Amino acid sequence: MPSPRNVRAFRAAVALAAPLVIALVPLFWIADGTRRASVTPLARDQGIFNYIAWAISNGAVDYRDVRDVNGPLSHFVHWIFLKLGGADDHRFRVIDLTVSAIAFAFVGACVPMRARARPVERAAWALAACVALMGQYLAFNYWDTAQRESFFDWFMLASVALEMASRGDARALAVSGALSIVPWFGKPTFVLFTIAQLAAIAIDRGDRKRAFRAFAIGGAIGAATQIAFLIAKGDVGAWLRITASDVPAMYRFIWARSAADIFSGAWYANRAIFGMTGAAVMLALIALGKLPRRALAVALLPLAAIAGIVVQAKGFPYHFHPLTAAIYLQWLVVGAWMWERARAAPRARGVALAFAAAIALRVATEMAESPYMKEVWLVEGAATAEQRATKEYFARFPEPDYFPYDLREAAAFLRARTAPNDRVQMYGMDPLVLFLAGRASATPYILAYDLNADVALGGGTAGRPTEAQSARIRAIRDAHARDLDARLRASPPAAFVFVDKSPLVSDADAWKDFERHCPDTAAWVEQDYEEAAVFGVARIWLKR
Repeated sequence: MPSPRNVRAFRAAVALAAPLVIALVPLFWIADGTRRASVTPLARDQGIFNYIAWAISNGAVDYRDVRDVNGPLSHFVHWIFLKLGGADDHRFRVIDLTVSAIAFAFVGACVPMRARARPVERAAWALAACVALMGQYLAFNYWDTAQRESFFDWFMLASVALEMASRGDARALAVSGALSIVPWFGKPTFVLFTIAQLAAIAIDRGDRKRAFRAFAIGGAIGAATQIAFLIAKGDVGAWLRITASDVPAMYRFIWARSAADIFSGAWYANRAIFGMTGAAVMLALIALGKLPRRALAVALLPLAAIAGIVVQAKGFPYHFHPLTAAIYLQWLVVGAWMWERARAAPRARGVALAFAAAIALRVATEMAESPYMKEVWLVEGAATAEQRATKEYFARFPEPDYFPYDLREAAAFLRARTAPNDRVQMYGMDPLVLFLAGRASATPYILAYDLNADVALGGGTAGRPTEAQSARIRAIRDAHARDLDARLRASPPAAFVFVDKSPLVSDADAWKDFERHCPDTAAWVEQDYEEAAVFGVARIWLKR
């Protein structure tokens, strides 16, 4: 006869079987994929935000001295990353992957439905969630990771999971509310996830008024953190004008894509189908009284994510981060629920274990298709900082309109030929060159679409601007061009950088595009400056 102690140990091991199956089967590939992802370079968007974070760290006023259409949360994250050594691409990747893993583990610790789930059970589900959610994250390539939506997922997923685990506890709901509101200051579309959370509070049993009050108090604290950062580092009025006026008037028409266009591709459609199916199943289980009502926010997450993608009307792959994460979170929640029910009904353990194995299989097979696992050369060819600084390394990441090695050569030239306090004006979409050179922009206009509105005027499958809207777009652009001209003449920069083949410009030749859209300024530049160096697509003009 087995001893009572052995029986208890066996039962404890059985209680961890499902999460450990999810965690341990794909663990090797997750660990290896994470290591490989850490040695990939940053892409264009990270370069933009790193420059903004560097500029505001060196006295620039956000939104006044550096113009951007994104919310302050993106700038805040990059600002923190730079403080932690994120100026180096590898260090930036390590920080991002580490914070993501911690956030995913926290989410998993909240997954068990039982009120008295033991710490070891929560730890097992934390490991399972860390592995599963890292698996879906590593399915995105280097361009689409360490992106805005992936940062905002840290807050949104943690908020939803904590709300589900709170069981009406006011303190937990307050923290959940704070985490829920913070992403609003990244992209306003994240309000959709908060609406889902409020719906869950509304249908849950208990003191709803107290729950709403705690959530609202926490939300106010979360908002205060971002407003405080904005006041300390930025111009609130300029941010409001850009967000509330310029974005809906001009920038929403840039590469505008309809829902039918976005979800016409197989990868995009499959994610939407998985999300809608998971939402339907979970909503049915909640309606039947099988799942607790507090799981409603998790059930609605994919629908909110899809709505956010449609509202943004761009359909970039990184916009799908909340959707893919929501799908895997749903699987984990349903898996935990099935396994907990199997504790009281041993005959159901086989089905619950099979579901856990299906999750593990999905994670493992998706990792087999991960871009990092396919790039075997990353193991040896990008192991050292010296290897990651070569032209051959960057050539392994070809893009049709992004040339990071050229930008690095141009930045080295600027550091050598200009003083640290000199200002540089660039025309293109890559202020990364300013960040690498450690030189501030001469004007707030670091992105060409502020001066070239052709793409906005063209619209897309989601709609084209009317005559009145086109006139408004031209007025915004013309005001930018006049302001640029006045600033440059008042305080001439030490150098100009024109980046050819940039996106969102009309001519592959950046100088010709600048001549066309800012003719008066171009004539002045041609009179007082001359081309001094060319590094691939980056052309540098210095004073005559």
